Amino acid sequence: MSFIYVNRAAHVASLLPALFGINLLTRPEATLESFQYTVPKDPEARSLVSGLARIYGSRNVVISFLLFNISLSGNRKLMSYGFLGAIGMALTDGFVAKAVIGDGQWQHWGFVPIVVGLLIGINYTS
Repeated sequence: MSFIYVNRAAHVASLLPALFGINLLTRPEATLESFQYTVPKDPEARSLVSGLARIYGSRNVVISFLLFNISLSGNRKLMSYGFLGAIGMALTDGFVAKAVIGDGQWQHWGFVPIVVGLLIGINYTS
């Protein structure tokens, strides 16, 4: 398989965190509920949770922007390091979901095999 196809797949995969991040920035409570987190009724707690969700959303947008720009460079080593970081981020998010709500870790961990396949393609194509 040609590297050009793998590089295009890296472009697409790098944009996935931004989709979730934009959703968290624009609709934090709806996004949290879709991920099975409970949104508190108390106004102060609700404001805090909404603010933290927006921070999490901005993190996703920044990571996505970083991964997309690295994939534009075509540098295999940088792409590998970037996507290894994305694997760490997805695993951590899954462990946090498991600890906080007791479920939902596979909504994050499902990204890991996709990125592993992408890493294999990045490093072993001509």
